[in-house]
Amino acid sequence: MADFFDPRVLGRIKGYELRSMRLVESFMSGMHKSRLLGISTEFAQHRAYVQGDDPKHLDWKVFAKTDRYYVKQYEAETNMQVLFVLDASRSMFFQSDDAAMTKFEYAGVAVSALAYLLMQQKDSFGLLLFDEHARTILPARGSHTHFRNLVDMLENASPGDSTDLADACFTLAPQIKRRSLVVIVSDFLTPPERLSLGIGQLTFGGHDVVLFHVEDPQERDFAYSGQTIFVGPENEGRLRCDPRDLQRAYLAAREKHREELRSIGLRLGCDLESMPTDARLDEVLSKFLAYRQSRRTRR
Repeated sequence: MADFFDPRVLGRIKGYELRSMRLVESFMSGMHKSRLLGISTEFAQHRAYVQGDDPKHLDWKVFAKTDRYYVKQYEAETNMQVLFVLDASRSMFFQSDDAAMTKFEYAGVAVSALAYLLMQQKDSFGLLLFDEHARTILPARGSHTHFRNLVDMLENASPGDSTDLADACFTLAPQIKRRSLVVIVSDFLTPPERLSLGIGQLTFGGHDVVLFHVEDPQERDFAYSGQTIFVGPENEGRLRCDPRDLQRAYLAAREKHREELRSIGLRLGCDLESMPTDARLDEVLSKFLAYRQSRRTRR
């Protein structure tokens, strides 16, 4: 049986919709299905029993204390709004020889799979694509038609220019009418002060934010050899050199960038998760569900 969690397998499947369906179906079967159990409802309050109520919801402990019949009311935990904010700048369309997909394609598969899962759980979901500006916004809904609209947005996306998350967040924040979970998926190649400003617009508005940091394996490892021409990911120019002369400085700069991301996350109260494009996709789904469940617990 094909391992649909493997990016190399998914990379051979055409279309975001089919990929997301295969991925979620695999995730919800076997050992992964247990991760979804117990998160569909949460207790909200009691109310008096009326004829026609399901007796299985009677609270016998309350009856023992009051000699009255009360049923437990539950609030559907799936009544949740999730907004995906996906970077479509030029750097997100990078793909090294070691990667099965571009960063945008991998992120798009993850977003479409999560949206498909949310649709099945009867949550609402929306999508914003951005580069240096907010490009396209799909408001949150929960139908299969809406899922198809999200897939169409992903499949029709083209490389933008540079990245400015702050501008995207300034555009999005006033349009969110209720407390939401905002999932930002990006390589975050933008000045840290702009990142902080943009994310702060959302957290200060009371929204929960989780950051998925997308990286190509070569961006993570810098395992180049021989004379190489490096091209700036967002029009910074070209450089021909021996990569061994750059590796130490590059890896130090990368770690500094990641530390800045962690610091922003800690200061603003949002989680930071790695999303390397050679990682199995079940890891991404598990991280999202774990965050989703922890958010339920905190409410």
